[in-house]
Amino acid sequence: MSQRLYYDDAYTTRFEARIVERLDVRGQPGIILDRTYFYPDSGGQPADTGQIGGADLVALRIRESDAAIIHVLSHAPPGDQVQCQIDWTRRFDHMQHHTGQHILTQAFVRVAGANTVGFHLSPDSVTIDLDQLGITDAVVRQAEELANQIVIENRPVTARLIQPDEAARVRIRKAPDHLATQGLRVIDIQDYDLTACGGTHVARTGEIGLIKILRLEKRGDRTRVEFRCGWRALRDYQAKHAIVAQLVSDLTCGVSELPEAVSRLQQERRAAQRTIKMLRERLIDEEAQRLLNSAHPEGSVRWIEAVFTNRDPGEIRLLGARLTRSAQVLALLATSGDKAHLVLARSADLDLDLNSALKAALAALGGGKGGGPPDMVQGGGIPADEEKVAAALRAARASLLHPR
Repeated sequence: MSQRLYYDDAYTTRFEARIVERLDVRGQPGIILDRTYFYPDSGGQPADTGQIGGADLVALRIRESDAAIIHVLSHAPPGDQVQCQIDWTRRFDHMQHHTGQHILTQAFVRVAGANTVGFHLSPDSVTIDLDQLGITDAVVRQAEELANQIVIENRPVTARLIQPDEAARVRIRKAPDHLATQGLRVIDIQDYDLTACGGTHVARTGEIGLIKILRLEKRGDRTRVEFRCGWRALRDYQAKHAIVAQLVSDLTCGVSELPEAVSRLQQERRAAQRTIKMLRERLIDEEAQRLLNSAHPEGSVRWIEAVFTNRDPGEIRLLGARLTRSAQVLALLATSGDKAHLVLARSADLDLDLNSALKAALAALGGGKGGGPPDMVQGGGIPADEEKVAAALRAARASLLHPR
């Protein structure tokens, strides 16, 4: 089994090792080294990346039979002695966040008695899951300030092995199935937190730089806390500062005035939407009246057929409703486009089977789905030009004039 040197030294990124075994991992070359600083995926912390003998490290696997670390590579390196290089940017990011997680976890224990029952670290998200609901903003602020106080104090972070009979005073989120070390490995943040953990950590809390809580989310009976540390926290701040600066410029106001400016815009938008709705309905009413005036009577029924291009289906439904407010009116309406839409509507005093007419229209259209109540049906959803939707309306008309 490889010597897992990252347990004692998380800062070495260049080292030499000897290949002691070569194997095939689902068609890709894998090697086992006599010693390694590469950290495998474990305990919520992703695996390291880097290069070995000029080959890219694709993945790290832990072999179940003997817990050996298998380094899966892009191609097999020549020779038995290989130079290894760890991606330090990724490693240090993990060190900042894993140590930051310990600090934040203990902060929530101290200010709210909330225990961490889950930890997730990925390139896009860093979260802990707390075993409580109803975490207030005040508690979040307290926990965040305590965590950053520990960062500012630059306390030493050390790793050591203890015997199982000493574990009662150690916080253990998930007991390991087996120990890869000669004892239980614990991370000690001086006079603050003692946690069983096999991950990589910074040497002093000041290297974390900053711990910032971004948001809380309810997950069943748990609370998920998303946060950022160090460089990620800085990049998050930079991105959000750029957004705020742009808004301040666009709205010609100060940062403190942004909430009021946004609220004013929302009010103006709602007022504009009400005005647009009123004007739209007025135009639809005028259009309906024009169509009624030019309707073709079939006996006592006024038939209205109209084909539009790329028109909003909602407007067509509204037009159909307005037309059939009048007595003895049948409206066959359609719009062509990428999603053709048909609307068949009748006055309440007419007894016509619109659903059968819609089926005939959709068949002529070449497909689509639809339905609706007795006085208004609609359907479509497939591409069709004006000629195609006009043919569909003719099929609907024929079905109504000559029902089976």
